[in-house]
Amino acid sequence: MNLHAIRAAALAIVVLAVAACSSSASTAASVAPSLAPATFDEFTTQFCGAVTSLFRAVGNPDANTPSVMSKALDDAVNAGDGVAADKAAAAMMAELESARVQTAAAARWQPTAAIMVHMDRLIVAYEALTTAKETLAHTPGSPDPFKAFEQAGGREAWAGVVGGVGSIPVPSGSSQLCKAFSGQV
Repeated sequence: MNLHAIRAAALAIVVLAVAACSSSASTAASVAPSLAPATFDEFTTQFCGAVTSLFRAVGNPDANTPSVMSKALDDAVNAGDGVAADKAAAAMMAELESARVQTAAAARWQPTAAIMVHMDRLIVAYEALTTAKETLAHTPGSPDPFKAFEQAGGREAWAGVVGGVGSIPVPSGSSQLCKAFSGQV
């Protein structure tokens, strides 16, 4: 079985699992309703992990700086090297999936459940972008990968995350949410 077939099967399983655990009106927090609500500290740990994984996979969207992984994918696409693109995309997708798992855990802290829905959608949009870039490496002339990001709601999700982070209620005595916000990954 080739890498694409394995990834497609794994993605199908994830999609089916998420669909089975949520409804169209639900939040990311509904993925694990049996878990006790998280504390702010638990939220911070998971959210920072998700942001760090996102930055490792794609870079810093605010600064428009690529990560090592996304640069490797871009280089493979530019060279028309499908094998290198597959390898880079697989590494990015693993990091993005880690970000999704951590985002779902962070969503257990109720004050941020809605923001984590935006975060999950952002990650899904970056998965679409990654897949589209990988496709472009194999099929020159394929649609613009950034269209896939936009069609997946990436711009709106980014605005929701950025707009929501500033409204997170930080308990008295707590420090900055995440080192990744200061560029430290």
